[in-house]
Amino acid sequence: MNLFKTLKNSNFDFYFISVDDFLSIKIPELDNFYLLNSKFFNLKNQIKNSGKFLSEPKVVEFIKNKSSKTNHQVVIIPFKPSGKIEHICQKENWIYAANSAKMNRYLEDKINFSKLCQKHNLPTIPSIIDIFDQTTFQKYQEIFGDNLVIQTRFGWAGKSTFKASNWEEIKDKIPNQTPVKFAPFMSGYSLINNCCITNAGLIQSPPGLQYTGLTQFTQNPFTTVGRQWPSYAPLEIIGKIKTLTQQFADILINLDYHGFFGLDFFVDKDNVYILECNPRLTASFDLYHQIETKNSINSLFFFHLLSFLPLIIQINISQENKRFYNPNIIGSEITKKDKQNNTSSRYRDFIPFSSQNNPININPSIIKSANETISS
Repeated sequence: MNLFKTLKNSNFDFYFISVDDFLSIKIPELDNFYLLNSKFFNLKNQIKNSGKFLSEPKVVEFIKNKSSKTNHQVVIIPFKPSGKIEHICQKENWIYAANSAKMNRYLEDKINFSKLCQKHNLPTIPSIIDIFDQTTFQKYQEIFGDNLVIQTRFGWAGKSTFKASNWEEIKDKIPNQTPVKFAPFMSGYSLINNCCITNAGLIQSPPGLQYTGLTQFTQNPFTTVGRQWPSYAPLEIIGKIKTLTQQFADILINLDYHGFFGLDFFVDKDNVYILECNPRLTASFDLYHQIETKNSINSLFFFHLLSFLPLIIQINISQENKRFYNPNIIGSEITKKDKQNNTSSRYRDFIPFSSQNNPININPSIIKSANETISS
């Protein structure tokens, strides 16, 4: 089965809605796939909201004109689910290739996610949910130790996660009485995997190593600044991640979730904890798509698209999951952050940047190249 040919020869036109060049994808070989962004339409100001972008008259007119010429069904692909995009797709009778914004928000809520994992006996870092104030802060220092990690419900690129060992350094960062999750600070390393729930079941990538808090590229110790495959995790850890991912996928299937998602894990010696779920395309989906394409493997991104199309395709799930132990899944990227913690540049190559996972040890020549890169 060749999904590229399936999609290329289908009666669908695919439109990826991009408001962030670092969270988008180009597939020039697929001539019915379009990357729509502000540059494409020569919009004077870059629109940061995907729903607002799709509602622009220029954008709507382009899609309608293109589909009338090809007589193909329109498929809209957001990076992240959007209620406004859902509404536009319903109005225009376009296919919306994403899960609902409501489900996305429920699963991205770090407090809800913690409760969901606890309900299903999935391992998470020990934590307690409570309101944020000086009394609770000191209370959980007595339980977890002086160094606390505190998370609010929502945040991107580590912006919802804070580390503190005293009240003075944290009191002005989170509004008083905000519901938060208190946990101990732990040493270890982070892993990720990209996954897709298809009509035939779960397909998952091997674990990748997550670059978190590297001081050369961010000032936030919890900000992800890149990732690589392979992870160099022990086989026992990799096996645990495979099992945990399947268990979490079963929860998503019961929620009627479809398509792409990612899981973050924290490894402390022999213990594996689920950190969070990204119930959407992930920051690494384009890199991983390129790695799979380079190795002539059906892309998880293509399976994601297929999950929302009215096509009947026979998927050999055992064959597709062989990628989990494929030694040729190799590639890395560094995403440098600016002072606002937004991605300012990206550097990629189909090699492992770090020779180990704990601590991460990136070759100085790669760090130099990454710092000199000024565009995507």
